[in-house]
Amino acid sequence: MFKLHISSENLPKLKRLFQDFVDGKTRTKGVLYYRDEWMDAWGNVLEMREEAGRRTVPNPPAITLLVRFVMPDGSVRGNTAAPCVIDLRRRELRIPSYGVVEGLSTSLYRALVWENLLEPRPGFVLQVTRRGFLRVIAQREAYPELAMPLRLICIDENSAYGFALAAWDVSADGTKVSLRRLEKLRLPNHGYGRWVAKLLQSYADEPSGETRQQLAELLPQEVLEKLTTERARELAEATRRRERRLNNAFVERLAARVRRLVRKAHKRGMSVLVLIDPIDPDSLRGTRLQGTLLRARRSLKNLAAYEGAMLRLLRASGRHCPRCGCWGRELGHTRRSRVYECPRCGLRWDRDKGVLYNLAYSFFACMIREECDDYTAVASRVLEAFREWLEKHPRTLA
Repeated sequence: MFKLHISSENLPKLKRLFQDFVDGKTRTKGVLYYRDEWMDAWGNVLEMREEAGRRTVPNPPAITLLVRFVMPDGSVRGNTAAPCVIDLRRRELRIPSYGVVEGLSTSLYRALVWENLLEPRPGFVLQVTRRGFLRVIAQREAYPELAMPLRLICIDENSAYGFALAAWDVSADGTKVSLRRLEKLRLPNHGYGRWVAKLLQSYADEPSGETRQQLAELLPQEVLEKLTTERARELAEATRRRERRLNNAFVERLAARVRRLVRKAHKRGMSVLVLIDPIDPDSLRGTRLQGTLLRARRSLKNLAAYEGAMLRLLRASGRHCPRCGCWGRELGHTRRSRVYECPRCGLRWDRDKGVLYNLAYSFFACMIREECDDYTAVASRVLEAFREWLEKHPRTLA
């Protein structure tokens, strides 16, 4: 998905386009191509909300338009009757029937050129929201195969400590393993913002001197002087919106990291396997991070299907010693790390990093246990290569 910056001049035109689409009175028939599907989806939403006993009417979903591309060399791709034209030669988006002409940023221009060069080529549509915002949606489904050489991307989900990510490259014969990336991605800390939003909402619902005194310690004096119940409600909602924006940015940052690793591997002629250690659903249910973590996993699944990478969910434990498999004992933990030590071999490791190694090791160990004839010999060599790598770099997981 690619978001476009919309000028104030084009916003009213796009809002008019949206309303015309809903009313079925657009200026060109090409705009109505997806209207029947949109009406069915909108009707299903209203029906389900009515069955659930909800009285408020939800906002209508974005409408979808066909897109035609004009490539930098002048060639045309897509439906010739599409109402929307993305002209990469002039670096602009046009909807002629509504007089919309919007320039493309340099980064968006480069991204769209790159996406059009992929094989198989993605299908593109344009989404227009009721507020006049635009999104270009690319859809593509590749059919990956597990083959050597291989890039193995391991991801560990953790609601308290965030995500840990590692990428290993396995040689064509399976005898050599090299670490390409190892990092932790921390979820945004919303504790302070949630406390402020809670106080603001409490003041908006039932003003009191005690709540105002608490807010005096958190808000600037000029804001406090003009604070009314209505203003407090607006500030509370703005604080919650900021939390959602930060969470969405985190998911996008994670997906961008993985996409970059996948594309670099494909450029080198490697297949890609993404392994995710999913969080325990019982510990996640009902928490504020449930939506963010599940959305991140859903984003990675879509990314893998689009980029032609295999994706598997596999459980592994960071408390097992990466070297000998013995249960480790915790030496201490901070906000950034949890350190374990093996009572048998003496290895020390960071639990979030150790689980990534165990995740990769477990995948190939499962191949041997399940007696996959095509991969058993290769899996044995890869396991030996992982053991050799750990003996050479024991401090990497510390």
